[in-house]
Amino acid sequence: MLRLLMTASVLAIGLVAPATAQQSTNMHYYIGYFKYTDNAIKAMTENPQDRSVPARKLVEGFGGKLDRIFWFTSGEYDGFVIYELPDDATAEAIEMTVRATGNFQSSDFIRIMNAEEFKTALEKAKQAKTGYTPPTETK
Repeated sequence: MLRLLMTASVLAIGLVAPATAQQSTNMHYYIGYFKYTDNAIKAMTENPQDRSVPARKLVEGFGGKLDRIFWFTSGEYDGFVIYELPDDATAEAIEMTVRATGNFQSSDFIRIMNAEEFKTALEKAKQAKTGYTPPTETK
């Protein structure tokens, strides 16, 4: 299960990396794993359709862009989506909208960073003067 998520994440980052050079500074990438309910799977098998179309409309309705969507045939999740959004609040709003339909058993949406953003985060961590004491350190 963990191996599947790691493989999908590596694949997602590999697909997103070439596009990050063109990424607007105010847009951020997110990856969302999803699992349909049994009722949703039943409805989709009775009426097969391209689910990327409504997913794209949903993300665009929030001012974002759907980059990729993939489905799995086994594992903990049924698929994942990669999209660009302006901020975390918008990503959470999309997740709430999707969950409110009752068609998803679970979902997990995560902000992903390109190499430059990750380096910036590392630099901030290095320079931080928080006064935080880790549990393994005693005074």
